Amino acid sequence: MKIICTQENLKWGLTTVGRIISPNNTLPILNNFLLKTENGLLKISSTNLEVAITTQIRCKIEEEGEVTVFSKTFTELVNNLPNTNISLETKNGEIQIEADNYHTHIKTLPAEDFPLIPQIEKNNNIVIPGQEFKKALEEVMFAASTNQTQPEIAGVLVSVGEGIKLVATDRYRLAEKKMMVSQKPGFTQDVILPQKTAQEICRIIGGQTEDVEINLSTSQIGFTINSTQIISRLVDGQYPEYKEIIPTEFKAHALVDRKKLIGALKAGGIFSHSTNSVALFMNTENGNISLESESSEVGKSKVEIPAEIKGEAGSLLLNFHYVLDCLNSIQSEKIQLKIIDDNSPALIVPEDDVNYIYLVMPIKN
Repeated sequence: MKIICTQENLKWGLTTVGRIISPNNTLPILNNFLLKTENGLLKISSTNLEVAITTQIRCKIEEEGEVTVFSKTFTELVNNLPNTNISLETKNGEIQIEADNYHTHIKTLPAEDFPLIPQIEKNNNIVIPGQEFKKALEEVMFAASTNQTQPEIAGVLVSVGEGIKLVATDRYRLAEKKMMVSQKPGFTQDVILPQKTAQEICRIIGGQTEDVEINLSTSQIGFTINSTQIISRLVDGQYPEYKEIIPTEFKAHALVDRKKLIGALKAGGIFSHSTNSVALFMNTENGNISLESESSEVGKSKVEIPAEIKGEAGSLLLNFHYVLDCLNSIQSEKIQLKIIDDNSPALIVPEDDVNYIYLVMPIKN
């Protein structure tokens, strides 16, 4: 293989695919990038056997070929090369890198040793705006469990039907986002997307405004964003039935400014480090929400913020981190807070987004 490409393009390509490579791989080949010329482009791939990422960059091909190179060394070198054209040439088990007065040789491994990157047939596919999908993932994936002993909830449920529904829960809180699509999918399917894959998708979409193509099979899911493709294994398991735990009737409703509620929770959280608990009171008489917390070692806090309250007065004890996770992921200026009593889950709904709900369980005294 012999090619010439820009340092900027090569650096971008390596950054795009490199994040999934673990420093603890037991198979040496998994520490490597696969570099391959194809259709006038340089294809760069990485895999950890759970997720595979491939992207393509423009280059001038003088000699076709493919090879694998140790990712850490290659990335660090390219990041420190000048912003100019780079020549890559494979010879005698090495890749030779030339850029201005930089002359480097890095050992390689044969491309034949690299795991096969799977391909998904495009039978069950959906096309959706990339930024909308990224925003929807960010609004739910933080609620997924981090406990791998329950793999079915350590991921995001992707439910395809009339549109797309994303759900995540750790059994203490639950986030659900519904997305409408311009062209209805011609199939129905529920799959569980690993949380790490969801994080990678959001990172790779970044600020790109193009559509994302999603392809599904029984055991894998693929995402194509511009010149980058992500293929991931799905979590094997049955997602828990959750719909029956979402209340439909509430005793108290409050419409409150999201940023003011964030500030009040952060102030109260200073005095809740041992329990993470903040007591929330809906006061119908003076029309405000009161947030109170206390620590025998530090002191106590009480913050009152205005709210439009309907129904009965109510109170409950909440994990303030769980509420902040939701409030920081949505953009609505105001949110609706709905409660029943101090033993029942509370519901948070953005004022301007009926397709999103967040359920949080109270801390029981």
